[in-house]
Amino acid sequence: MTDSLGYYAILEVDADADAGLIKNQYRDLAKIWHPDSNKSEDAMEHFQKLSVAYDVLKNEDSRLVYDLLSEIYTPEDFPDMDNLSILKDKYNRENPLVRVVTLYKVMGKITKYTFTEDKLVCTYDQAKQEVLRYSLINWFCGWWHPKAFVKNIKAIKANIHNIGHNDHDNLTLLIHNAIAFREEKKNKQALISALGALEFADYRQAELLNRYIAAINEPHPAKLPQWRMMPLKALQFVIPFLLLLAACYPFIRQYNFNRYMKKQETITYFQKVNLNSGGEIMDDVVVSKIVSIPVNITDNGKLVHLTEETPIMYGPDKKFDVKAKGKVGQTLRITGYTPDKTWWRIMMDNGEMGFVPAKMLQKGIGTPPPFGSKIVPGAL
Repeated sequence: MTDSLGYYAILEVDADADAGLIKNQYRDLAKIWHPDSNKSEDAMEHFQKLSVAYDVLKNEDSRLVYDLLSEIYTPEDFPDMDNLSILKDKYNRENPLVRVVTLYKVMGKITKYTFTEDKLVCTYDQAKQEVLRYSLINWFCGWWHPKAFVKNIKAIKANIHNIGHNDHDNLTLLIHNAIAFREEKKNKQALISALGALEFADYRQAELLNRYIAAINEPHPAKLPQWRMMPLKALQFVIPFLLLLAACYPFIRQYNFNRYMKKQETITYFQKVNLNSGGEIMDDVVVSKIVSIPVNITDNGKLVHLTEETPIMYGPDKKFDVKAKGKVGQTLRITGYTPDKTWWRIMMDNGEMGFVPAKMLQKGIGTPPPFGSKIVPGAL
């Protein structure tokens, strides 16, 4: 327990002393140090200190305020308890949801540079703007001096680390504002500030804050907005990401162009043909897209058979109509194939052409061709 102004020490009690002990101690010490009975040179000064300390500690509310302020302020910067001003955001507006963000910026100016540390009191949306602004300054203006170069690297690393690591500054801000808001009768804002301070408090500080929250006696909000630290950290990489994107743009453009050209070269077998009358039909396969094999009925090396019952299509795509139903073992003659060799054009016994997926075909004669088949000479 801290005692920044030494009030407990003046009354010679512990910080957890009850109100009765504090009262008795004051009476006993006041008798000893009262100027009427104590003629020492420092009697008046000590008696006045006793009175000031007792005025604060005799009242439960003012004692709680003193205890809270002692947790966040040293004797050198301890504020006037009866005249606290609300710490406002960067636009000079009162807001209980503010936090402290520490940011560094470096400005290189060829012959000199400046290095600045700023502790900003801001809302979450304001913090996003400030983080982006400081990042912009560092990434574009922080390199233009030999010493600034090294400083700037440290500043960028520190800015990334600082997000979410201002616990004491935030505890100070929120406890201060909780007390200042309540002094101005703005209890809802005081409650939100005190609840926010709990996030940064240790066990002893949380105990004091919970007592202070109970004293405010306001309905608690259902949920307080949360500060998401990872997006704030990530914002500092926006500028280098955009610079990297700009550097890679020519390569990305070339890559997309190559993909486009490759896509243009993709063979489309199934296509719609619009008629002048306004209707549309499905065009037959474009013959020029098929690699043809000259028909030689004496060449048994081009004979294949179906491995399973398979529809024989008008074109090399399942979107085409079925020309015939191929049976298991049916012997066919190869007369062409698509460039990717996924479909084969075959000749059937009646001499007509159709298409079958390559995976459905096996080399060699299956079921012997019937009499009159046009795919082998023996059946003629």
